[in-house]
Amino acid sequence: MRQLAEHGLMGHLCNKGEHMRFLIAAFLGLFATSTLASEADAEYRKFSMAAVGGHMQAIVKIIRQEVPHVSHLELHADAIADLANISSTLFPAGSEGGDALPAIWENSEDFQSKIDAFSMAAADFSSAASSGDTAAIGGGLMKLGQSCKGCHDDYRAE
Repeated sequence: MRQLAEHGLMGHLCNKGEHMRFLIAAFLGLFATSTLASEADAEYRKFSMAAVGGHMQAIVKIIRQEVPHVSHLELHADAIADLANISSTLFPAGSEGGDALPAIWENSEDFQSKIDAFSMAAADFSSAASSGDTAAIGGGLMKLGQSCKGCHDDYRAE
């Protein structure tokens, strides 16, 4: 313990011949953490966007009257609006991969404009679903679908 106080931690490690092992372990730990974080971000994005898709599919089933769950429409619309509000956080630098094309990070301003359009369309659809106005619901769903397609056409691998 006294050695640590006199020479500091690195001095102690050097005295033990462990300096290089310490640096290598620290570097590998940082690299592994960074890689795991970017993989985790990409996987989280995949699950979040799959949730949007699941809600959209449920909405289509309701609209087509294939299921008797009209009372669930607002819940699904609100969920999409909530997910749309976090969608810009799902693409941090270093999270490339999955279905996300590199163009997302290369054309970040255009990509952000498409995310903004998605958020607005989702909010509008949520309001329409709350209103119960079938014309507004139909128009809102069409606008929402177009916003999804607008982003997928340029920024999602098929």
